[in-house]
Amino acid sequence: MYDLVFDYGMITIKLAIAIATAFVFLKIFNMNAQLKQMTPLDIVLNFLLSAILSNFILDRDISLTDFFVVVLIFGALLYAVNWFSFRTDVGRRIFIGSPKIIIKDGKFNLELMRRLKLNVRDMAAVMRRQKIRSLKDIEMAQIETNGDLTIVKKGSPEYSVILIDNGVIDAAALQKINKDEKWLRRRLKAMGVNDPEV
Repeated sequence: MYDLVFDYGMITIKLAIAIATAFVFLKIFNMNAQLKQMTPLDIVLNFLLSAILSNFILDRDISLTDFFVVVLIFGALLYAVNWFSFRTDVGRRIFIGSPKIIIKDGKFNLELMRRLKLNVRDMAAVMRRQKIRSLKDIEMAQIETNGDLTIVKKGSPEYSVILIDNGVIDAAALQKINKDEKWLRRRLKAMGVNDPEV
């Protein structure tokens, strides 16, 4: 009986530690979760954290020291991945992705659609829901990094494009508006900004 009470007591303590750890990770690494949808990387990392926490709770052989060492290593790696993905253009493309233009000037990019495993029927259904009757009415359509489809109709005001994200110049965004980095730097200089990272 004593052993059973002790075992359940240890599980309760481990559960409390696991909940506190999960809370800390969510606070530190998902501060802007309400502004963004989860990326595939976020889902994988959440599964990994869940596996670490569940193993700690259920495995009697895992000590507190082992658990905290693993959590610290996981946290350090997660911090490095977040820094790399938000501070470098390469990291953003690898871990977050970039929007993909699938319709430009009323024409499908069929090669890209094949790579993304999209078909014309699905696109037509989305267009009908947005009351678009013809490809000729579309200036541009792109798949966003969260999987949403953005359609810009011809004659509508210019859509917004983020040219600098966390101090990193986005070359793909510049290409969308037919500008280059020299043009952007000249515009920044005219506004009194010498370094986009500031």
